[in-house]
Amino acid sequence: MREVLPRAALVRSGVWCEAVTAAESEPGTEERRGAYAAASPEAAIRWLRVGARAVASSLGPLQAGYVLDHWVHGPGSLQDYVRLRRGRPYALTVYRNGHRLTWRAHPVRFLHLAAVNGGRPCTDHCRPRTAAAPAGEVRWP
Repeated sequence: MREVLPRAALVRSGVWCEAVTAAESEPGTEERRGAYAAASPEAAIRWLRVGARAVASSLGPLQAGYVLDHWVHGPGSLQDYVRLRRGRPYALTVYRNGHRLTWRAHPVRFLHLAAVNGGRPCTDHCRPRTAAAPAGEVRWP
């Protein structure tokens, strides 16, 4: 007989994070540059901070100052953390040379993967990515 899991065991809360770029003058050019399935709002903010720090040095002084002083090291990330905890989405966008880079995050419910062909569930032996991508992986036009 098949084991039936309780409903609570089938899903878990988390945060879906993405980094997307687009050319401002060309509609429909949005391209995902990175994604992360965070287990918590804290993990989502950490991932987003790493990405923001990685590109801050390529921005103009005003944008870099805002990103670093207000969002990475200041109250901006705390405010966005509170938004995520309350179940609300968040986004941070920066601009450079006619392109925009947006980090966005929103709360989701992840489904646990089921056993396939009598084997163990993938979640038993596949580890989710828990560390942020190295700075070199963020491509910025």
